[in-house]
Amino acid sequence: MPLTPEQAADLISEHTVRACEALNEFTFEVLQTRGGRIGSGMGGVIEALWGFHLNAVLRKAGIDEIEIAWIYGHEYNDFACVRRDAEWNPETREGELLRIEAKSMVAAAEEAKAHFDRLERELKGMELLAVFLWNWSPVQEGRATVYPRILDQFIGPVLPIAHLRDALHIQRGGLFVQPGACPDGCEENPCRHVGEPLNAKGNRERRTGPERARGQKVSHQANFGGLLRMFGSRGVNGRRILLQHLHENGTAAAFIEFMGRNFHRVGRQLPD
Repeated sequence: MPLTPEQAADLISEHTVRACEALNEFTFEVLQTRGGRIGSGMGGVIEALWGFHLNAVLRKAGIDEIEIAWIYGHEYNDFACVRRDAEWNPETREGELLRIEAKSMVAAAEEAKAHFDRLERELKGMELLAVFLWNWSPVQEGRATVYPRILDQFIGPVLPIAHLRDALHIQRGGLFVQPGACPDGCEENPCRHVGEPLNAKGNRERRTGPERARGQKVSHQANFGGLLRMFGSRGVNGRRILLQHLHENGTAAAFIEFMGRNFHRVGRQLPD
């Protein structure tokens, strides 16, 4: 029987740890440098290398039904999991089982800027979110030469994370444009702005939000979906939402735990 999207997702998740280990072995051998510039685009390199190394790990494990394809153009997703023996059409998604969005976060940065701002209605079928926390690590203690190393990773279905993000957005005083209540007074049905996030001041968070909800100084706020900023909450109610998702949804729990063990501002909101 052909693999289902859920089975393919399980295989990708299962073999991602070894793919990250192989990636680190490669970067240690090849990507040694001095300086270790932050914001240099290395995060995008790591995301791409994960896809290549995952394919190699899958082949070595004898899994020949699927492979990871790198999506070209300006699609939101970075990768597609495709059937190895099928034609693949990224426009129609023919031959695909699922798509994957990869995000990288630099542990040494003052503010991790990785964003997941896709609206729930934009998520189609099975999609995975892969997050790689990395840093420049010394090749040897006491030496100035460094290499990019993945320190921790998360991969799982994206929809439970979107539910957590949206619940915390509302708890902070934000809202989502509702039918018949668009600030632009759109006449089309359905209004294309339905579901767009607005912050507590009524300003749009995405460029695609209502024109009349533009901020005074910027076209959009761009805080919605920040993988670290999304955990900002107000008092006990925010913590209650985190604990609810921690206890009721395995995927959201794994993501919360990943963020909690790597970022103090998240970890201090979680039970000991």
